[in-house]
Amino acid sequence: FEWLKYNCDWLVRTVPEIGSGITAGIPDYPWWFGVDSEYALKGYMAIGQTEAVYNTIALLDSLSEATNGNGRIVHEVSTNGAVFNPGNINETPQFASLILEVYRWNGDKAFLKRYFPTVKKGLEWLMTENDLDGNGFPDGFGMMEIHGLDSEMIDVASYTQRAFADAAAMASELGENALADEYNKKAEKLREAINSEFWSEEFNSYADFIGTDQQALHLIEDAIVRADTLDKPWAVAELDATKKAILANPSETPRPFVLHHNWVINTPMEMGIADPDKALKALETAETFVNPFGVFVTGIDRDESAGSDDGSFKGSKIFSYTGAVMTLPTGVQAVAENNYGRPDQALNYLRRMSRTFSYALPGSMYEVSPDYGMITQAWNIYSFAFPIVQQFFGIQPRASEKKVVITPQMPQAWPKASLEHVVMADNAVSVYYETTTHGYKIRVEQDQPGWEILLRLRDESEHQGSMNIVGKEKGIPRDGYYEISTTESELEVQVSFDPS
Repeated sequence: FEWLKYNCDWLVRTVPEIGSGITAGIPDYPWWFGVDSEYALKGYMAIGQTEAVYNTIALLDSLSEATNGNGRIVHEVSTNGAVFNPGNINETPQFASLILEVYRWNGDKAFLKRYFPTVKKGLEWLMTENDLDGNGFPDGFGMMEIHGLDSEMIDVASYTQRAFADAAAMASELGENALADEYNKKAEKLREAINSEFWSEEFNSYADFIGTDQQALHLIEDAIVRADTLDKPWAVAELDATKKAILANPSETPRPFVLHHNWVINTPMEMGIADPDKALKALETAETFVNPFGVFVTGIDRDESAGSDDGSFKGSKIFSYTGAVMTLPTGVQAVAENNYGRPDQALNYLRRMSRTFSYALPGSMYEVSPDYGMITQAWNIYSFAFPIVQQFFGIQPRASEKKVVITPQMPQAWPKASLEHVVMADNAVSVYYETTTHGYKIRVEQDQPGWEILLRLRDESEHQGSMNIVGKEKGIPRDGYYEISTTESELEVQVSFDPS
């Protein structure tokens, strides 16, 4: 975690007359990317490297405006300013969510006012230009760079849903209440549609995409060649069975397909929009597409180490993203596990990634686990900082309200842990956690008394026995939590359980 902060600093690249921003990776990608930054900058905010965040957002916004002019966020830009890809579909909604995330940390309304016009234009472009059938799911390439995967993708749908929810919050902050209501309705409609139209009961998983039978059959043929080349007979058999099922039960309208088991099928859990019962099934399914170092990018590539938590693994001696296990999918899975109250499983994914620490050089972590790709990668900080800062320690800033919500959920393997000097606006908080004989104790300190600290402790009495909270302030039960609040410089509570 400490060394990833240094990695973040290494990746900043400043070019006179163009701008400054974080690059995707070293050594092959020392230029700027939209989506890589959109993941990574959430982690940068959590570790307090705000200058890089503001500079990168300004750079992406200016380059996108000059290139597209319609709110679409660019994907890949050389440091000479040449745009290689004007933007994949997922990058525009993810920019919207990044802006709200940064605003929650800095509380700077001028920042929000500066970028909300781009957010509004981007969402208009997203739905007007890319949702031709009007069902709320934009068509086009998302995170998976597989030829033909450009229909209605699960990651694009998930990030679009989150973008409308986040844009609604921004509109409300800026007094655009009618727009906030419109965005909220779209977000809720999309959440329901994702859980009904993308879900596959047969596979206990969300689908890779929604498309026509013709699209699916073409992709299946390519996937069979890929699986056969990689000697994955189980995948060939599964794909053959899917092909026969499609031919036996044709559909004239688009429908969901589970073909590749790509990591993006976990984005509904990463965004917290999956229904809890579906989420738990999907998280269990995802555990079969991992190896000792993390999550396979494309599930049909999994090898004999799949599902294993131990043993050695040797990758290809020739660089390739085929068959890859990558830190971003693994980090996304950690975030997803935490969203559904499973910190032990989340920590397991962080430990898998950590097995590659210092493989390339002291203090660095590869992009592709254990030893492929970039020796330093920007989005690695998202994969660690978001689960640690905002989920294990539960630090969720609301800087515009001069408030910080702390909802800790510590993995059992961490009986004692602290996170100090987490910066938000003009304040900083530190959280100290320690288990005791019959429970645990938590202390929160802040630099600026007057901010509200709202500590939310999960009500675990159903499983642990009656829950007793001892501290200066009284806990108030609300929605399955006990909430304890103060505006003083310190809040300390001790929690114990009485099994009898």
